[in-house]
Amino acid sequence: MRTAALTTVIAAALAAAACTSTQTGQASPTSGQTSGSSASSSPSSGSTNGLVGLNACTLLTDDEARQVAPGAGTHTDNGELGGAGTSDCEWTKPVTNGTGGVTFGITVRPAQGLKDIVLKPRGKRTDTTSPGGRQAAVVTNNEGEGSCAAVIAVGSGRIDINAATVHGTTQEMCTVVDKVIEYVEPKLPAS
Repeated sequence: MRTAALTTVIAAALAAAACTSTQTGQASPTSGQTSGSSASSSPSSGSTNGLVGLNACTLLTDDEARQVAPGAGTHTDNGELGGAGTSDCEWTKPVTNGTGGVTFGITVRPAQGLKDIVLKPRGKRTDTTSPGGRQAAVVTNNEGEGSCAAVIAVGSGRIDINAATVHGTTQEMCTVVDKVIEYVEPKLPAS
């Protein structure tokens, strides 16, 4: 049921993105960040969230990852790939006979909120609500055709759940993201 709910949200977000204006822009990483990461910003003084020190790899087990994408391997803990204080974890299902490859992951960003999402020229953002009732955004094609991310607010921070492939569609990757959210969102701190 939760999967169907977010699939509906993502499908509606994709439809809305196709019919309405979207935010676009040029991403330019700061020193020490990869092109896929957002510029760092600090939460306002006194604001808190339960994301500080949370390891992204604890939010999805390898067994759960194989439920998301049968054939996915064990996780790779990328540490602070998204910048200081972040935690990044990813899983890969290898290409088999020229089809089926997907990389999906989770990035915990305690010091970055929804306002800090950086869009690349082809990226499209649609604001929405997660199945758990949190503010969220669906970002499609930001990492190229065949990429999808759900960005979920947690207090003043956020969790990014993303998927990308070169052998599939954006909608297929949004379905992967939807499945990951089913496992991850119940494990997120309240604030």
